[in-house]
Amino acid sequence: MRLALAIASFVVLIVHGLVFHDQFFHRWERHQTAYFEQARSLSKNPRERAELEARAPHIEQIIVTSFGDTRVDRCVTCHIAADDPRFAGMAEPLKTHPYSAALGDVQRNGHWERRHKFSDFGCTVCHEGQGRGLDNFHSHGEDEFWPEPMLGYVTQANWRKDFEPHLKGAAYMEAACAQCHTQQDFAGTPHVNRGRKLFYAMNCYGCHKIDGISEGTLGPDLTEAGKKFKIDYLWESIVEPRANLDTSFMPNFHLGNDDVEALVIFLKSRRGVNFAETTLDRYKAHIENVAVVIPPGTAGEKAGEQLLADRACTACHKLRDRDGGIAPDLSYEGLIRDDAWLMEHFKNPRSRIPDSIMPTFRFPDEDFERLSAFLGSLKTPPAPAAADVTYQQLCERCHGEKGDGAGKVAWYIDPSPRDFTKQGFMSSKPRDRFVTSIKEGVPGTSMPPWGRTLKDDQVDGVLNYVLKTFAKIDAPSPKQHNVPDHNPVATSDASVSRGEKIFLERCTGCHGRKADGKGPNSLDIFPHPRNLRNHWFVAKVEDRRLFDSILYGVQGTAMPSWIDYGLSKEDAGDIINFIRGINPSARSEQPHASN
Repeated sequence: MRLALAIASFVVLIVHGLVFHDQFFHRWERHQTAYFEQARSLSKNPRERAELEARAPHIEQIIVTSFGDTRVDRCVTCHIAADDPRFAGMAEPLKTHPYSAALGDVQRNGHWERRHKFSDFGCTVCHEGQGRGLDNFHSHGEDEFWPEPMLGYVTQANWRKDFEPHLKGAAYMEAACAQCHTQQDFAGTPHVNRGRKLFYAMNCYGCHKIDGISEGTLGPDLTEAGKKFKIDYLWESIVEPRANLDTSFMPNFHLGNDDVEALVIFLKSRRGVNFAETTLDRYKAHIENVAVVIPPGTAGEKAGEQLLADRACTACHKLRDRDGGIAPDLSYEGLIRDDAWLMEHFKNPRSRIPDSIMPTFRFPDEDFERLSAFLGSLKTPPAPAAADVTYQQLCERCHGEKGDGAGKVAWYIDPSPRDFTKQGFMSSKPRDRFVTSIKEGVPGTSMPPWGRTLKDDQVDGVLNYVLKTFAKIDAPSPKQHNVPDHNPVATSDASVSRGEKIFLERCTGCHGRKADGKGPNSLDIFPHPRNLRNHWFVAKVEDRRLFDSILYGVQGTAMPSWIDYGLSKEDAGDIINFIRGINPSARSEQPHASN
């Protein structure tokens, strides 16, 4: 018992000794003492040696008031030799801060003069970190709860280990330099400049807003991305867009590490209003960014071709040898779309395809006209080829190499491309419906009308190829259901009200309370539930098809047969009246042909 008590007492004594030592013998004191001794030995001036002899370690600090909020920087407590050129060859923290001609430092009479004097700028305005800290863990920002770790120097413990090697390096400090040095050709911020160019080249500006630079509305506002997010989050969001949000439709551009680094540094430099900008500066920058110079006398089509390149459309779309791998192929746009469609779609993509993720660009009408003129001129059909080659050229991009609806752009298309391997679906629909969908397209979706691109025998050949290769059937064999060709329930307020009540009771789990296909179950259902507010689709689809889908379900999908759950034809008629009622244009465009 006495031995245990003696051991415990000894441990307590050691702990108290360590605490006492840490409290009264700081590491920064040892750094300062070492500096005083070395500086005395290097000094040739008796007066300076006497001053160094008289100095005792104490906390040094710089109070910076000229750049945003007041900063208290105690970094020079350890880095006491930062402005002493005699210590250029020493190890940190007793090392001279390097000079940089690119950042404005000049050499006069063999001596360097700093453009950014520590007394004016401090340290953390450039390096970040926690200026009040007096040990490495806190002053360098290693604490995972500190929002501003030292740029390019520190990685925090909760950052992904596979990213850590990419998140260190002096280049990251350019994000801080860009708070004052906003000019695009500034020699000291090459990575910021490269990142800015990539922001346009990859069409990031179309979805994201940055005040003074872009006006996108589909993605998060990045005006203050550098203030809100650390560099590890920015890196992760670029290389794995769905790492933090499963429903994100941001593409993975598969950029190289150098490009990702440049984008991260550029985004880290976006912190709202910086130290050098005014509202007028932002407006002028915006005007410069949106302007595209078209040489005088350039014809509409040629001007449109230049605009398509300058606006980075192929960052998403495919045209000739450029393929962004995200959006539809534009190679045959003049054959499948008319000028009115192109113009309306340019001005508001969701006016034609309600679930499109294409941004609404605020370009002048003249630019839209030029772009439409160029795309409308692309009227060269693909050369006649075997059905499998035609499928590969025109269909594989969306429907996939295996016909499973998992083409390279499928993730970004809503409604999703049809999965041809679903034999239940492919065998349950009449052949003429498939033919019509190929020739006339599916209104309100990304499925275009190929009728002006393919001849009838080519359409038949591609359809036969799809049925035999993917669906593994020779021909569809749909069952005949007892459903009316036209809705026998007259449209009335009472019918619409009954239909809405039934819809809210039975359909909202998948189709959503707004009938937009975004119900709580929709994320786990593929293909996703139909958007019943897609007025282009609703206007085209015939009553018979709606009755069949509601009462007998859609094979190969999650849509059940509601007749098995007690739904009557009259109930289905009320639901159809409700659906058409929330799509006003569908009332006057009742279809007579199946699609």
